[in-house]
Amino acid sequence: MNQPIRWDPSCSVNVAELDQQHQELFRTVAELEHALRTGRADAVINKLLEEVIEHTINHFATEERLMEKCGYPGLDAHRRDHQELSQKLTMFNLSNLAGGPDVPAALLVFLQAWLQDHILKTDKEYSGFLNNRGVH
Repeated sequence: MNQPIRWDPSCSVNVAELDQQHQELFRTVAELEHALRTGRADAVINKLLEEVIEHTINHFATEERLMEKCGYPGLDAHRRDHQELSQKLTMFNLSNLAGGPDVPAALLVFLQAWLQDHILKTDKEYSGFLNNRGVH
């Protein structure tokens, strides 16, 4: 299992609504990590997958709406990243529903990597752009 990833101020994209949504995802990932460490992952995976999927649908819509409103030039690439994540989450969900083995552990590794690659890098790219257009 990877090192736990936790929210701290360095994770901020300086847009309050998006930071709040990101923090919710960090909390869900921490809950999954805790469930794995305590042997409860199989009992909570359905709920956590549902939360992650619902959260990402709402979050992606909010993020893309703000980018579109402000004319963010990286919107198309960002939208593609979102679509890829949504497809991967769908695959995790289908595997889980089919009784696939090790879904909680694989999901945790995937989400931790995604938090580091997408939120901590890709999302940081729009921060200044949106801030310069009055979005905080």
